Amino acid sequence: MFVIILALLIIWPIAELFVMIQVAQAIGFFWMLMLLFLSTVGGILVLRHRGRVHWERLRGAVSERRPPAREAFDGFMITAGAALLIIPGFITTGIGLLLLFPPTRYLVRIVLFMLFASRFRMATTTATWSSRGYNAYRGSRADYDVDGEAVDVTDYPDGEAGPDAPQLPSPESKPKT
Repeated sequence: MFVIILALLIIWPIAELFVMIQVAQAIGFFWMLMLLFLSTVGGILVLRHRGRVHWERLRGAVSERRPPAREAFDGFMITAGAALLIIPGFITTGIGLLLLFPPTRYLVRIVLFMLFASRFRMATTTATWSSRGYNAYRGSRADYDVDGEAVDVTDYPDGEAGPDAPQLPSPESKPKT
């Protein structure tokens, strides 16, 4: 696995440079740079807008008490696609665009599910937290008592009372009972 990752780290930038040179020869160096710049700006805009939209969909699924697996996966794919758009290069931009469009994202979801479904197990639990359950929880702690000590923070460090501290009667002035 290490060899594959190392090979990708070496081969990927070389492939990106090769494609950039080919595009620059076909349309010109300035237009190639402009396409890379527009790809980066588009990735940033997609990340800002679509990330917020998918976050709302994820929260909606959770509030409806249904598993947010599809929303989480789509949010991850859109984030990955936008990040690939931000990275300069035409190969990464192409892969990023594939991850942004819903039909191709659906195909990627199916392929990844087929590849990795056998490696994961599904475990589900159910729990409810109604007002009755919460009140029972709170009621079980009703006899809890805390011992503590209060410290007057308005006194100065040398023990003198501050100007805004209330003047308490001295112990000698209390009436004896």
